[in-house]
Amino acid sequence: MMITDSAAPQKAVTTSRISLSGVHKRFGDLEVLKGVDIDVEPGEVVVLIGASGSGKSTLLRIMCDLERADSGDVWVGGVPLHDRKRAPEIFGHVGMVFQQFNLFPHKTALGNVTLALLKVRKLSRTDAEERGRAALTRVGLADKADAYPGMLSGGQQQRVAIARALAMDPAMMFFDEPTSALDPELVGEVTGVMRSLAEDGMTMVVVTHEMRFARDTADRVVFMDGGVVLEQGPPEQVFGRPAEPRTQQFLHRVLDT
Repeated sequence: MMITDSAAPQKAVTTSRISLSGVHKRFGDLEVLKGVDIDVEPGEVVVLIGASGSGKSTLLRIMCDLERADSGDVWVGGVPLHDRKRAPEIFGHVGMVFQQFNLFPHKTALGNVTLALLKVRKLSRTDAEERGRAALTRVGLADKADAYPGMLSGGQQQRVAIARALAMDPAMMFFDEPTSALDPELVGEVTGVMRSLAEDGMTMVVVTHEMRFARDTADRVVFMDGGVVLEQGPPEQVFGRPAEPRTQQFLHRVLDT
């Protein structure tokens, strides 16, 4: 069950649908995205896969307005991000989890989770802590509320980061390689939380090299190569019967290592 706040102002986000059309992005002389079209339906889990440098993370950052497309239309939650006057309407309504945990070392797990609730949502400390504890419970860390990041494993720290995003009651969640900084034995506890969110119907876009997660959890797998969407479809199709030779090559390499 998601955390709600009846006292929060009316959300600008009116849906959890995401739609990108003709998106281009360049960094200097390097064209990273070359006309990407992609739609994500409400409640859908879309996993972006591909080699490093294929444009996956840049695409994800454009979806949550951390990067701006050079051209093309970007709609997230009914908000046109290509309209810079309206783009701020999504602030606070999308959750983002990065490779690095980005926790404040001098604050407890609960303190990290409640900071934005206090500073951005302007909740009372009592209400913020109630929501923060509920979010920590949601990721299986109810007993770690008073622990500092240095006392937690990498997997636990990443789950605190997920709780921090969930506490804001986002309409959708974005994950950029959330397990890449973890030891292999800690990956499962983070992907387990993500699977639980997917089962609850959260709209999610995930960049990952965890092929098992992509195969088991995604509604749709999108393979990117050279700044374009080369192939997409249900996991059983992309993994079992990839149509493009480049997809076949990539999967052969990553699944055989």
